[in-house]
Amino acid sequence: MAMNFARFAIMPVWLSVAAFLLHTASNTVRHTPLPQQASSQDGKLRRSYHEQPPTGKLPATLDADQFTENKTAFVAYSIAAMIPTLLYQEPCYCPCDKMEGHQSLLDCYISQHGVHCHICARGVIFTYDQARAGKSAVEIRAAMEKGGLWEFDREKYVAAHYSEYKHPRD
Repeated sequence: MAMNFARFAIMPVWLSVAAFLLHTASNTVRHTPLPQQASSQDGKLRRSYHEQPPTGKLPATLDADQFTENKTAFVAYSIAAMIPTLLYQEPCYCPCDKMEGHQSLLDCYISQHGVHCHICARGVIFTYDQARAGKSAVEIRAAMEKGGLWEFDREKYVAAHYSEYKHPRD
């Protein structure tokens, strides 16, 4: 019996260590960009995007009206419908390029992928905000690469602008 008691006495220490490790890992993952798709000659990893504007017609984004109950998705799909050419030239920072074959941020919004991916929502809203400030596709990519994407408050933007996107549809 004494041996079983000793094992239970150590249990709280083990749980405390596990909780600390999970907390540390979750904070690290949340602030670290995900691995990129391919390496270039300089050894830097690259994400999928198109360097030039499209030469043909782009596919339509999904209709934002089907996501009115999900405010973030509604705003993201509303914005995506307004700036498809820019999204075609911007990378997505989630692993959808590897997992779903996406070639740019636009691909996240011609499918249902953008509904639940907060990284994609952050990307489309950041792109729109930067474009409204007069930035080009190249400048927006550079701002993303420098970490601007992670500093942008997606939730605050959605809360402040949801009614703007909802209003024209009502």
